Amino acid sequence: MQFKDMINKGKNISATIAVCKSNDEGVIKAVVKAVKNTNANFILFDEQPQDELIRSFNLTHDEFNRIKIIQTEDEAHTISECVKSVDDGQADLIMKGLVATSTLLKEVLKDKYNLKTESRMSHIALFNVPEYHKMLAISDVAMNISPNKEQKIVITRNLVACLQKIGIDSPKVAILSAIESVNPKMQSSVDANEIVSYFRKEMPKLEIEGPLAFDAAINKRASIIKNIDSNISGNVDGVVVPQIESGNILYKSLIYLSKADVASVIIGAKIPIILTSRSDSSRDKFHSICSALMLI
Repeated sequence: MQFKDMINKGKNISATIAVCKSNDEGVIKAVVKAVKNTNANFILFDEQPQDELIRSFNLTHDEFNRIKIIQTEDEAHTISECVKSVDDGQADLIMKGLVATSTLLKEVLKDKYNLKTESRMSHIALFNVPEYHKMLAISDVAMNISPNKEQKIVITRNLVACLQKIGIDSPKVAILSAIESVNPKMQSSVDANEIVSYFRKEMPKLEIEGPLAFDAAINKRASIIKNIDSNISGNVDGVVVPQIESGNILYKSLIYLSKADVASVIIGAKIPIILTSRSDSSRDKFHSICSALMLI
């Protein structure tokens, strides 16, 4: 599966997307691009008027009619109305605009909405890295701060389910650490070893290895030089990072130093949540929309 293949498949899926606090040029650019290039419709929730900003992009009459604008009273009303629109069946998924991630997710998890599942929610970033031969998924770089072994198992399960849903039937997954052997003084290596043991019993057909350092996971030559016996080295589809700090650094390094394209989605709720950073380009926001459409 190549990144562009996933984007192209997502373009053909029809759905309605509720955008929370949408009055931002980067968000609106991504929405407009999606209207012009996908089958998605949008409901925009914000306290500020958005009509003039949207009209400045020269949409046709039919394109403009695929965007419904809801002006709300304040931020709390914006968030509640956006989430309610999905709970009521008016929209199929949520896109984060200029609102704090924690504030939006706290609303999604309220008992009054039927959007929770038994799974833990986690973040997945899907990358097109110029120096890597296929799409690379990384989890969790934006939601779970310092997950323990049990939480990492759920994060890994979410990652595998996501990859399978977008068409990678037999994903290759690496559980990352800084080393390839278990060191009791490095908890990430201990966790990785136990997570791999768990999945080899739970999902015996899953190709999963760890602990692996990032170089050995994505570069076969590195694993050969380090004398690591690995069946997935240089060909992984997804990696699970030890904690949010390392994941966030890796995420931003790929974007700013490797010029990677990225799509970001929260999974584990009944609907995917398009989670874009304020610093993400409108191109990456568009990629996130297309990716989430495949996960409905």
